Amino acid sequence: MSDARRTHSAAERQTKRASFLASVVAAIEQSQPQLSIVATEPTIIVDGNYVLQGPGGPFDLYEVRLIIDYRYPTYAPKVFETGGRIPKDAGRHINPDGDCCVTVWEEWLAKTQNTTFSQFLWGPLHEFFLGQWWFEIKGEWPFGQRDHGARGLLQAYGDVLNVRPRQEIVLYYLRLLSQDWPKGHWLCPCGSGVNLRKCHRQELCELHERVPSVLARRMLRQLRLNLGLAVRHRKVRA
Repeated sequence: MSDARRTHSAAERQTKRASFLASVVAAIEQSQPQLSIVATEPTIIVDGNYVLQGPGGPFDLYEVRLIIDYRYPTYAPKVFETGGRIPKDAGRHINPDGDCCVTVWEEWLAKTQNTTFSQFLWGPLHEFFLGQWWFEIKGEWPFGQRDHGARGLLQAYGDVLNVRPRQEIVLYYLRLLSQDWPKGHWLCPCGSGVNLRKCHRQELCELHERVPSVLARRMLRQLRLNLGLAVRHRKVRA
């Protein structure tokens, strides 16, 4: 790569970073003014109070820290509850490293058309802390809950794919969707034993539009990691 191209690429990256930072600032100012940006390199770090909103206005708050990668939404923000209000255990949806299990990120990306940071603040993050607030009062989760670890991923990915959350079914679907395009001579994942071209190829092609190969590969990698399987991606045999 020439020096001129390197300079252009670096300038383009800086422009994208500045644009994303501006969108984060705008989202916080509009919906969560008790949060503030305390650092912008190498990631955006946000500290302060996350305010829960209801029909009657604000009704509670949680002290938080958000660590936001500039490559959002490819990478999910890390969210930490810093006030000590939420017990640090899996039963309260806190991961082993202390960050909040806000949502299954790949599921949200697959189901949501608007994945802006502003939507993240009002969507998954608000639902997470609303659920915590409700659990404190009622001792139950308002939106239900999934299992933790691999079983929870299977449930979430099964919902995305609209299939039963069985390991072999979800893995095979994700292997197919990880390819650039489903081939007609592959076996149909419905279990019929028939090639795709004679079975559910059209349905799988429509699913591929909603779960593109880049996202499917991420889902496959996450699931294999949680199942303790090798993460190297293997192509479906012709």
